[in-house]
Amino acid sequence: YVGTAQDMALAFDADPEVKAWVATLSGQPPTFSDLEALRLGTEGLRRVRAEALRSRELYRRKQSVPYSPDEKQLLVSTWAAFFDCFVSTEVVRQRYWDFLKVPSLTQPKKHAWGFLLTHAALAAELSQGLHYADLAGGQAQLEVLLDESVPEYGLPPRAFARFKEKVLHVGTSTQLFTGDGYRATLNPILAKAGVLDEPGVPALLQAMRADSQAARSRLLKRGPVMFAKAVADLTQDTTARAVFPVQKTVAEWMGDTRVHRVGKPLISREQTLKLVEKMVPGDILVARQNWFLSNIGLPGFWPHAELYVGTAQDMALAFDADPEVKAWVATLPGQPPTFTGHLARAFPAKWAEYTGKDAHGDPLRIIESISEGVSFTGTEHGMHVDYLGVLRPRVSAVDKARAILRAFNFQGRPYDFNFDFFSDQTLVCTELVWKAYAPAKDMKGLSIPLVNVAGRRTLPANEIVRVFDAEYGTPTRQFDFVAFLDGREAQGDAVEANAEVFRYTYRRMKWDIAQE
Repeated sequence: YVGTAQDMALAFDADPEVKAWVATLSGQPPTFSDLEALRLGTEGLRRVRAEALRSRELYRRKQSVPYSPDEKQLLVSTWAAFFDCFVSTEVVRQRYWDFLKVPSLTQPKKHAWGFLLTHAALAAELSQGLHYADLAGGQAQLEVLLDESVPEYGLPPRAFARFKEKVLHVGTSTQLFTGDGYRATLNPILAKAGVLDEPGVPALLQAMRADSQAARSRLLKRGPVMFAKAVADLTQDTTARAVFPVQKTVAEWMGDTRVHRVGKPLISREQTLKLVEKMVPGDILVARQNWFLSNIGLPGFWPHAELYVGTAQDMALAFDADPEVKAWVATLPGQPPTFTGHLARAFPAKWAEYTGKDAHGDPLRIIESISEGVSFTGTEHGMHVDYLGVLRPRVSAVDKARAILRAFNFQGRPYDFNFDFFSDQTLVCTELVWKAYAPAKDMKGLSIPLVNVAGRRTLPANEIVRVFDAEYGTPTRQFDFVAFLDGREAQGDAVEANAEVFRYTYRRMKWDIAQE
């Protein structure tokens, strides 16, 4: 008898002897989410840098010609997306920094993973970071713009200056050259540990080599001028400042990130179950896990949005007896008697999945787009997070039913890693909510404008909260406030907060440790 995963966690995970024994085990491969986060972060760096190059003339603008508001928005949103990808990549690097410190002879697999992930991250950061620093640096008007604090984009003050300080530092480049040399000596250990055969490693090594070569080439072209300045800096800096920040210094430069507190949400399970009692099908959730690297490249405090549909019984109570919903359902093919009857008949396989249970034995109540695709999830996945806001669209019951029907249509489609809002074949999380409630000839829906992020029309979840704030208290507002569970890092818990607190959360820093 082994019990459930929860039973085992309660029995063993906090036991001192068990913890001491586990610490001696060889390192396991990184989680899928970490590999995916590194891939998304590094690919995001390449994509955003390429997007910036398409607007090269803006970056070379003469000081005497001011930027227009639209040009400023493009430049700032591009920098914010690049900064987000850069920080996200550095988070993975820090998470596996301790792996690199273990002896390669006694714990070869753990050491190997530590090197692969930290060095691949560093090579990508330097390869793309040097390109971006060269493109955006040296222009007084532009540097002033990029150094301004823009909380809703997740940009702290002097972010660009500090970014340049890191990528142009001689200590950082030395670490790259040293790591490249170490990689050659580590190959036999990698092979012996079986790491080279792990899924994703060949692509990781290929990207690492390409990024390292590009970074080395750019560093060598920069020549003695850069190194002379950097050597002068080293006379005043400690060794810790000579490389990208690790552990303590990360909070000083780019805010804290979840390097250690993984899988322990601030919101308790009891709080999520209590919150469900206040919710109705059609509600929209915005969610945040401080250290969960989702939606990399979409800046803002809120990274994720979900559509709450409740259980089949909840939907039946909300819609099946509503006169408008019944009149609309009667016009659908086959003239089903009820809305839930139509969903069951139109999507038999999806309905069977939806009316089942999740891995925790809980009913499925949410439709959300995650890395596995548009999925039915329960409260444990969708609501057991660090921060959670619930908004209720001020639309009719029939509009909510139509939105849920659209979401059922989208369920099962892949996640949209390109954030392309003009294709329905793949969907990102906010795209699912946005398209579910998109206004139509027979549907009032919700009017949430898309925004430009790095030259792409998209919708960060932050924008949903910004619209709520802008319309708050007006007769034409599109949302009513339902609830907000506000995480508290210092106390390790979450508290219920009011609408006044929630409406300004979109201005919080995405990577800031100093959260109230």
